[in-house]
Amino acid sequence: MVKTLRNIAFCLIFLATFEARAQHDTCRVALMVPLYLEQVNQEFYDAEPSNKTLLTKPFSFLHFYEGFMIAADSMTSSRGMILDLKVYDVDNDVKKADSAVADPWLETADMIVGPFYLKSFEVVKQFAYWHDIAIVNPITLRSSIVDSCCNVIKVKPSPEGQLAPLDSLMKHYYHDNNVFIIKENWKVDYDLISKITEIAERNIDSCTMITNRQIVDVIKKYHKRCKIMKLDFDESDYRTDSMSFDISVLKKSIDDTTVLLNRVVNINYEYDSLNLVPGIASTLRNNLFIVYGNDKVFANEIVNKVTKLTENYPVTVIMLPDWSKFSGLFNDNLMKMKAIYFDENYIDYGNIKVESFICKFRTRYNAEPTDYAFDGFDIGWYFLNALDLFGKEMVERLPGYRIPLLHTDFDFQRRDENSGLENNFWNVYQFKGYNKVILKTDDEN
Repeated sequence: MVKTLRNIAFCLIFLATFEARAQHDTCRVALMVPLYLEQVNQEFYDAEPSNKTLLTKPFSFLHFYEGFMIAADSMTSSRGMILDLKVYDVDNDVKKADSAVADPWLETADMIVGPFYLKSFEVVKQFAYWHDIAIVNPITLRSSIVDSCCNVIKVKPSPEGQLAPLDSLMKHYYHDNNVFIIKENWKVDYDLISKITEIAERNIDSCTMITNRQIVDVIKKYHKRCKIMKLDFDESDYRTDSMSFDISVLKKSIDDTTVLLNRVVNINYEYDSLNLVPGIASTLRNNLFIVYGNDKVFANEIVNKVTKLTENYPVTVIMLPDWSKFSGLFNDNLMKMKAIYFDENYIDYGNIKVESFICKFRTRYNAEPTDYAFDGFDIGWYFLNALDLFGKEMVERLPGYRIPLLHTDFDFQRRDENSGLENNFWNVYQFKGYNKVILKTDDEN
């Protein structure tokens, strides 16, 4: 990787022309990556690579650049694309963005990828707007960057994009559940929680029919456990679903069914913890917990407390918005909760294309690819394919344009006719048997 940086550093603006079939028009693409090349001096180059070296600024986004270059090479060699690619070192220093937009070549670009930092992106965004150039933001989570700028393309999905797959999950898998919507505290977006509540109320059945035979079996298991633990119990008073059941009465009508009401309950964890759950939850059917929070302490507490609840209640937990960033959540607990994650990225190491990319990256750069490497490849592969296929019409043709990628998917939509495009795709997976299993969330289930 040090060699890669040194090669780029020899010319602060690196220009490479990839050529294949002459009948194709040349596609001009600007890649603006924070490389901090001014820090790549002789002393840096001569130093032995170390963990400390790899944490320096010049290495921050290098894997993105390297992944993108593999995609560019693949496009020219396998797709016959003629690509005029120019790489700019643009970080959070606005002067570098000003220098980039002063380059006459940039006015001829068909697409700009980057910059990564917001202030620099705003400078280049205005330039792209006035020159009608598609500009891709590969990293920001802020939806506001697409406001009133129809040629901006935002790659990272926003939490609002989770509502559609959540709707599908509720519709297809959890419509007969009790539902608990648990927010971390009052700071959580009120409108977002309201939308989640509306999705739950719209999709769940008003009631669930449970056979008396099934209820009797559950009560018997409970009594057996009480005997083993030497706990007292009353056979005429088994409580669940805010109801009381007498096993002797149920046995007399064993082939009948009992109607259980499904409820949607909102809980503010900061005030109520999970104290309301035992009085409402069901031991007779699944209880769906939709948990929303961004704090790791909150995440750990929820996992520990819900794991204890699974001893008595069937539970599935949907963890929002992005709990994959939290390390140290034990897989055993996640499996007990049948935990469901929404994650923008999901790498299937058994996929032959993923294996091929990893081998290619190792061979070329003598390093293991990070998430940024996969980001760089997927963004490069997707947008270079789209540009080669659609040309100047690319931005308008992206909604509905889907191709296989390595660790994500893109589903670009506009909020209104004046906004740019925003990716709404989230991977949804569940912990099953120490494996992460992708769940389908479309209407083809």
